[in-house]
Amino acid sequence: MFHVFFFFLCGAAVFRRGRAFPCARPCRTPALGWAKPVAGANRPCLLLALVLLLPLCSPAQAETLPTMPQAQNGRVNLAGWDMAIQGPLRLDGEWEYYPGQLLSPKDFQAGVPRTGGAVYVVPNPWNRARTDQEAMGADTGFATLRLRLEPALGAGQPALALLGVNAAYHLWIDGAPAAGSGVVGTDAATEIPAPAKQIVSFANTGRPVDIVLQLSNHHTRDGGLLAPVWLGSQATLAAWRDRDNATAMFFIGAFCIMGLYHAALYWVRQTNIAPLYFSLYCFGWMGNYAASDSSGWAIRLFFPDLTARFLDPLALSCFFATIPVGYAFFRSLYPLEFSKHLQWFCNMLCVVFVLVALFASGRTLNTVLPWHYLASSLLIASCLYCLYQAWRRKRDEAGLLLAGFCVLGLIGLNDMLVDMHCLPSIPLLPVGMLVFSLSQAFALAHRFSQAFASEKRLAGALVDKNLRLETEMAERNRLEQQIVTISEEERRRISLELHDGLCQGLTAARLRCDALSPEGGRKGAGGEALVRLSSLLDTLVGQAYDLSRGLWPLEHDGVGPSFREMLRRQAESSAIPIEFHRDMPCQACPRSHLAQLYRIAQEAVANALKHARPGRIIVSLACPAGQGTVLAVRDDGCGRCRDKAPTGGLGLGIMAHRARLIGGELRILDTPGGGTEVVCTAPCPGIADGAVAADSQRPA
Repeated sequence: MFHVFFFFLCGAAVFRRGRAFPCARPCRTPALGWAKPVAGANRPCLLLALVLLLPLCSPAQAETLPTMPQAQNGRVNLAGWDMAIQGPLRLDGEWEYYPGQLLSPKDFQAGVPRTGGAVYVVPNPWNRARTDQEAMGADTGFATLRLRLEPALGAGQPALALLGVNAAYHLWIDGAPAAGSGVVGTDAATEIPAPAKQIVSFANTGRPVDIVLQLSNHHTRDGGLLAPVWLGSQATLAAWRDRDNATAMFFIGAFCIMGLYHAALYWVRQTNIAPLYFSLYCFGWMGNYAASDSSGWAIRLFFPDLTARFLDPLALSCFFATIPVGYAFFRSLYPLEFSKHLQWFCNMLCVVFVLVALFASGRTLNTVLPWHYLASSLLIASCLYCLYQAWRRKRDEAGLLLAGFCVLGLIGLNDMLVDMHCLPSIPLLPVGMLVFSLSQAFALAHRFSQAFASEKRLAGALVDKNLRLETEMAERNRLEQQIVTISEEERRRISLELHDGLCQGLTAARLRCDALSPEGGRKGAGGEALVRLSSLLDTLVGQAYDLSRGLWPLEHDGVGPSFREMLRRQAESSAIPIEFHRDMPCQACPRSHLAQLYRIAQEAVANALKHARPGRIIVSLACPAGQGTVLAVRDDGCGRCRDKAPTGGLGLGIMAHRARLIGGELRILDTPGGGTEVVCTAPCPGIADGAVAADSQRPA
């Protein structure tokens, strides 16, 4: 009933909230038997109880029937037990025990009394058990056990199942050698341990059966028969063994898959170290379970050459290593709740006990292991409190992990008490670890679900923002083009007003001065003043016309005269020759983007005259097939590398902005022979039919 109560307690803890701490004892072989049905629970608790009771379905973990006979003083009375109906029988109870002696069936002749014998209660480690007669061989590493089955067995082929002997042994049945594993020795040098699970069949002679078993355990911390010996039909015992091995491989495979899965998560996203810690945590428990009694030495299935002396230290080392790794996993998730100082304590605890497991004797390990269990129990309580604080502070997935901790923590305490023989229960650590792994999987799935939901919401918001941004950008481009259009229209209006107003007025004033000038060459003081005034007005008229053309150069019929006029004026003012080459198929180009190209050429020539100190400037405007309109301004000056003037000024920014307005690309290149070339390529907008004619470049 204790087991039922314990499982329902774990179930209630899981359905509250939770997570677990990596602390429990190394696995030992539980007892074989049957599980009783659980009734009277609600559906969630019943489902969890069924999961937790799964290992009890194997032969190594079931309860015995209350009427099963027990051995007394080395004898078992089989009268009234029908193995065909009631199933196999556990040979528990008092076996004859001869510590420090290796006896054979010849030493038990009829009527010859044996000395130095005692009673050994099976299953139990003889180095830590006590009987009413004496301490059970605290200093003994080898002994002989004897049991007599009487009266005669029923019909059928009987067999013995030794499924948890973690030492070397030699078995006789009715005086004949029946089975063995390793080499039984009187000391560590002569013993060759070889833990094994064996089912030994023997002939049914119709007489009482005498069993003699030699054991030695110089290389393990617990000796004797740690698991019950079963008597039953060979087929039934073999089926039980197969189910026990399948259960062990299930747990080992589950730990391996969880470890690989979290390792892959860390490899994909290495900024989060928590999956790496949990992966190592799962691999640690997998190594412990694969190398311990409860798994049936599953690791030897894959590594048959692995010596048995290495198995127990390996299992213990994996167990000790899971404690700091598990605490580091918690601390990576909740650094504010889990202390850094406790992490250092877990690390030191692991180092000390791994060294003890690798180099100390079994007696020393049995002496110090309770202190490790005490420290582990305190760490369980500490982690429970820290996870509770994280849950209260509404940390991510703290509730699910706290539930896993409740199950694994309680099972860890149960297994530690079982290992110290303080609790009549069975080890359940693989079940607790599986529940904890599932809680971590649920927490991870919940986190991924939230991440996917957040990603979906963010993707939708991003699509909306992109649409609004595209609309705003289109509106901004429209406004910029409208501003440019308004600016150009304003330039055109001012140019026309200058041309038709100021220029005409100044011209009229100059003509009036010429009309007022004296005739016949007679000039007085007033005549000379009028001549100077006429000359000044003539200069102002030229400047006004130049200003008018500069504000709106494209008022003429085509692009050629406007570019040439602008370049002519710049060449005259700078005394540097400027060439212009035009290769366009249109008599009068109807493209609206030529105004921007004109401004780009104007700025590029001005920059070259100002900074490059050129000897010559070449400006070309062409429409190559399939390339749109290409404007190139090239000089043979000092180039950008030796230019002492500041770079990236307002002029370059304005040119790039004008190129973007017409959908073009502006490039500034260094020419091979020295100098700089400014190239602007703009696509040609569509033009009406018949607008493109043969090339008719107008003369300069």
